[in-house]
Amino acid sequence: MKKRSINFLLSGAIALVSIFGFFGCSSNDDLAINNPNYNPETNEVTTKFVFNVSTGNEATTRQSSAATQASASEVFRGIDDAVLFTYRLDNDGKTIATATNPADKRYDLSRIIAAGTIEESASTRVIETSLPLITNSMLFYGRAIKGMSTQSEEALGFTSYDLYGHLENYNVAGSNDGLDLSKTTFELSSRITGNKDNFEKIQALFAGVLTVIMNSNLKGDHHLDVIYENKPVEYPADLTWADYLNDNNRSPVSPTNGLAELEVKLATAYREMTTIKAAELRAGCGEAILETIEDLWSVINEVRCATPFCEEEAVAKLLATKIHDRIKKYFNGTVADDGSQVTHVSFMLADNMITTLLKDDAWPTTADALPAKTYFDAIKSLEGPDLAKFPQILYHVPVGATHYHFDSEKKQFYYAVNYNSSAVGNQNFTVDSYYFPAELLYFGNSPIRVSRQENKTNAYPQTVTDWQNDDQWGTDWIKNSHVTSETQSVAMMNNINYGTALLKTTVGYGGATTLKDNNHVIQKQKDPSISDTDEPDKQITVGNTSFKLKGIIIGGQPKKVGWDFTPLANTPTGFVYDCVISNAGEIPASGASTPDYTLVFDNYTTAPTGQEKVYVALELLNNTGVDFYGENGLIRHGGTFYLIGELDPNKEGLTAPTWPTHHPLPPYNADGTSIQTPRVFMQDYMTTANFVIGANSLKHAYLTVPDLRYSAMTLGLSVDINWSKGVDFGDVVLGGN
Repeated sequence: MKKRSINFLLSGAIALVSIFGFFGCSSNDDLAINNPNYNPETNEVTTKFVFNVSTGNEATTRQSSAATQASASEVFRGIDDAVLFTYRLDNDGKTIATATNPADKRYDLSRIIAAGTIEESASTRVIETSLPLITNSMLFYGRAIKGMSTQSEEALGFTSYDLYGHLENYNVAGSNDGLDLSKTTFELSSRITGNKDNFEKIQALFAGVLTVIMNSNLKGDHHLDVIYENKPVEYPADLTWADYLNDNNRSPVSPTNGLAELEVKLATAYREMTTIKAAELRAGCGEAILETIEDLWSVINEVRCATPFCEEEAVAKLLATKIHDRIKKYFNGTVADDGSQVTHVSFMLADNMITTLLKDDAWPTTADALPAKTYFDAIKSLEGPDLAKFPQILYHVPVGATHYHFDSEKKQFYYAVNYNSSAVGNQNFTVDSYYFPAELLYFGNSPIRVSRQENKTNAYPQTVTDWQNDDQWGTDWIKNSHVTSETQSVAMMNNINYGTALLKTTVGYGGATTLKDNNHVIQKQKDPSISDTDEPDKQITVGNTSFKLKGIIIGGQPKKVGWDFTPLANTPTGFVYDCVISNAGEIPASGASTPDYTLVFDNYTTAPTGQEKVYVALELLNNTGVDFYGENGLIRHGGTFYLIGELDPNKEGLTAPTWPTHHPLPPYNADGTSIQTPRVFMQDYMTTANFVIGANSLKHAYLTVPDLRYSAMTLGLSVDINWSKGVDFGDVVLGGN
C-alpha cells in the first residue's frame, strides 16, 4: 500500500451536546422535560454531535504511512460512510457484547469529517442531529476517504485500490435488516474479480503453445529425408521429441547405441521442461515464459546449426529445425545462424498465436481437446507487451499466482486452477484468493459520560490521552451513566479506534555478507553419483542492490469479518497482496529496509487448536547479476522469486500483548469485557515482522524456471516475536537458518 514512513496516532471520540433520556430505572427528575430541543412526538432531542480525532499524539506506539493513516506531518484522510447506532442496554457502563440485540436507531452520518480539515490542536467537527431518549451506549463505524492514484503511480501500474486498499463490501446493518448487527459485514475484495475468464484464457494459450512446442515431431508430413555422408538415414516414422527421453538413455534412431551429443541436448532440454516436481512452483507468468523460451530456443538453435557427426545427430538436427520453425510461429526473437544465444524474445500478437495454435498439427492426440476459437476471442487483441505483463500488471496479482504443470501421460501442459502449497500452510486456494489490502476502517463501542451543563466545543479534551483521562473532565461529568431529561452534554467514554489491523514489514540480511544457493542439492538430484564435495553451493555476496522487495503476500486472511471486525464463521481465507513498496524495494546490505505497512483484518479464531500461524511470502527480484538455484530449480537474474516466513503466535516464550486499559478489544465476553487472546493480527494494533534473509534462505526460494543453460515450497526459519502494543515479530529468517 502507499508508503510514507511516519509516526501517528489515531484516536477519536464522539461527544453529544444537549441531549437527555434513559430507561427503566429513570427517576421523576429523569422524566421532567425541561429541554427546549426535545420533541415529545418523536421522543428525540436535537443535539450537537462533536467528533474528536487526535492525529499526532506520541502516546501511541502505532506507526503508519499516508495511506494507512496520517500523522501530524501528514494530511488527515478524513472519515466517510460513518454510521452511528444508539442502544439502551440493561445497565449503565456497558459495551455492546453481541449482535443479538438490535440497535435503537441508526444514523447515516456520511462524510462526517473531510480530509485535511483537522489537526492536533483543533480536532473537532460539530454537526446537528437528534437522538432518542433512553440511550446509554453507542456504536460507531466509518472508513477513511478513498484516496486517488496519481498519474505517475498509474504509469507504474498501481491503482487506487493497490495504494489505499479496497473492500468488496462495506455493509453496516440498516433498517431493512431490523438494525440487526449480525447483518453487518466487511469483505475483502478479490483482485481478479470480473477478469477471471480472461485470466484463464491467457493461461490456456500459454499452456497450449508450450504443449505443441514440446510435442514437435517428425511424423507424417514432417517425416523428411535425412542425408548423412551422402546416404539416406532411416529413423522411426513416428519419432517425437519425447522419444529422446528414455530410461536406458538410448538413441531413438539407433536403439543399440547411446545418445549422441546432439541427442543428449534434446533429451536434457525435454527433461528440464517437462519434469516438474510435485511441490515445485514452475513460474508461468509472461515474463518467465519469455525467459524460458529464450533459453529453450537457444538450445534448439545450437542443435539446429551444429554439424552432425553421425546419423543420429543428423536426425536430431532435423528435429531441432522443426522445433525452431514451430517456436517462430508464436514468438519473435533475434536468431543467429551460427547457433549462438537467441535474444530479444517476445510474444506475437495474441490473435496470431491463437490462430496458429488451433491449426497446429503437433497437438497431441493424448491431450484434452483445445477449445474453439471463440473461447479466445476476448483476449485476441492483446499484443506481445501485454502478454509479457501477465499477470501482475494486467490483473494486479503476484507473478506467483500463475504456474504450470505437465501431464506426462497426456503430453500436455496445464496451469494450476485450484492448487495447494505446503509452503503457505497446506491451504487450497485459487487465483480468486488473492485480495487487495483492507481499507482503513474505524470502530467505536462505548458507554457514555453525561453532564447537566452545556459544554462548548473547545471544552472537550482534544487528544486521546486527555479524552481517556478522567481528570481532564469537569466535575459536572458522570462516567458510565445514562441520559436524563436534564442532560445537556453526552460523550462516548471510549475513543474510536481502528477496525483493521496493521502489519509493519522490514527486510534485512541479519549481518550475513554472503548467501548460499541450493546448487549442490539440485545437481545431486540430477546425478546421484556426485560426491559431497562436488558441485558446491554458489556464494552470493550481499550488496545494497542484490535483491529488491516487489511485494508482500500475507496468508490466512479471512474474506469476511462481522460487526466486531472478527472473522465470520466458515468464511474463506486467502492472501492479501501488497505490491506498493517503499523506497523502490531497496534492501540495504546492512540494517533493514524502509518499513512497509499493510492493512489486514484481525485473524482471531475460535478453533479448539488455538490461534493459527500466518505465513508471509516476500516477493523478491533477483538483481545479483547471476542465476542461482532455489528450492526446486533456477532463479534467473532479473527473475521474481519468493521466500516464506512463519509467524506463530503459539511459540513458547512470547511476551503477551499490552491490552488496552480504556476500552475492551473485540472479541467480547458476554459481559462486554475482552477475550484477551493473543493472535498474529489484532484490530487497532500494529504487528511488526523484521524478516531476515539468512545465509541459507535462498536454498528455499520458490517460483523457478527450468535450467536449460547446459542443454534448468519448504519452510525453515527462525522467528523472534515480541508483543508490545501489537505483535512485534522481531527477526524472521526466511527459508531456513
